[in-house]
Amino acid sequence: MVTSPKRYEYLLFDIDNTLMDFTTGEKTALFQTMEELRVSISEADYQIYLEINRAAWACFEAGELDSTGVQRVRFEHFAAYLGRDVAQGMGMNARYIENLGQQAILLEGATDLLERLSRRYQLAVATNGLSLVQRARLVKSDILPLFSGIFISQEMGVQKPDKAYFEAIFAFYGDSAREKYLMIGDSLSADILGGINAGIDTCWYRPAGAALHGGIVPTYTIDGYADLLALLDSGSEA
Repeated sequence: MVTSPKRYEYLLFDIDNTLMDFTTGEKTALFQTMEELRVSISEADYQIYLEINRAAWACFEAGELDSTGVQRVRFEHFAAYLGRDVAQGMGMNARYIENLGQQAILLEGATDLLERLSRRYQLAVATNGLSLVQRARLVKSDILPLFSGIFISQEMGVQKPDKAYFEAIFAFYGDSAREKYLMIGDSLSADILGGINAGIDTCWYRPAGAALHGGIVPTYTIDGYADLLALLDSGSEA
């Protein structure tokens, strides 16, 4: 693991699959939604939904869809795949968002990590997502009080990896010194590229088995919270 010679002041955390288990929450919410709507789906159907959803969010990161467009497109396409009237898509989406907001499944060790770091750093949530979902999950969890800033793309009107997303964070803290910030997240295309675009250091919380791609190279790579603590401890001792 690469060690850090720097002393950061602001740690920007992605939520999904960095602090919370979004994979499990997403699956639970989708199956619950379909059950409530009396639509039977299989594991194979769920995998199709994931493909549709990933494509919609990729368009969002590229600026081709806004958050409302993501919600509309993903469930219109999924409804069509299921042989349902595409007009049912927004109804599916509304029920799904409500259910997803209840899935505040913290990754093991996340609370302890944030409690320890909050004594030394300003912590912020930096997430692409829907306000109703992300705020509901944060409120339902026990970690919300540990953050000094909550930055949700839908509320900001701009998303990672756009440089303007991070400029808004700098403005909030009244500190534009790039060397003081570290972006921590699991997405190369949103978290890491976004940090690079903004001129700040990045820490890739590498998903199991994932490899670098697209020429996106993080400042640091970690495989768990212990790695992050060791990285930051090395910087504090520099």
